[in-house]
Amino acid sequence: MTRILLFLLVPLFCDAGVKTDFDPAADFSRYKTFSFIGGQEITRTDLLSDPHMRERFQNFISGAMSLHGLVEVPVDQNYDLAVRYWVARQQKTETTIVSNDYMYAGYPPYWTGPWGWSYEEYVTDYVQGTLVIDLIDPATRELVWRTFLKQKIEDREKAYREAKKNLAKSFGLFPPSAAEKEKMRSQREKLARKYGDSSI
Repeated sequence: MTRILLFLLVPLFCDAGVKTDFDPAADFSRYKTFSFIGGQEITRTDLLSDPHMRERFQNFISGAMSLHGLVEVPVDQNYDLAVRYWVARQQKTETTIVSNDYMYAGYPPYWTGPWGWSYEEYVTDYVQGTLVIDLIDPATRELVWRTFLKQKIEDREKAYREAKKNLAKSFGLFPPSAAEKEKMRSQREKLARKYGDSSI
């Protein structure tokens, strides 16, 4: 569990806000239905203590999956994929250092000396939201798909639209083509060589 949480909190390959990983050996043609098995909090913010919030997360995820032919069924029925999600909401501080290299119309930007001592760094507080979606094959109990979403939450409506767009982008790969599987297999082999871990 510790290793899983470290991976979720410090994603090595998620700089663009959305990261999708899947098992290239999985037979995705078998997956037609899904059911939610619950959500977990990465950070203790009580996000999921509210049943309405849990419902919103599940509807958000279900909507994206349904667009790609997957059908949600009750958890007490047979399903092809078990859906588990992880959520986090963290207060962040971002420091931006203003460069003095930028010239405009031949004039320096005046970010040094007495003009820049008070303004060289800008500090911004913001909220970062993280959503990780795991698709698990209940027959093998193996993880076959993971989507990782991470973004700033400054404007809730804008953040929702961006997250929806990113989620659609991720599930646009479902089911992965033969070429996408080969690309993922190659990426995993490179990671295994780099980190010496055959389980990657």
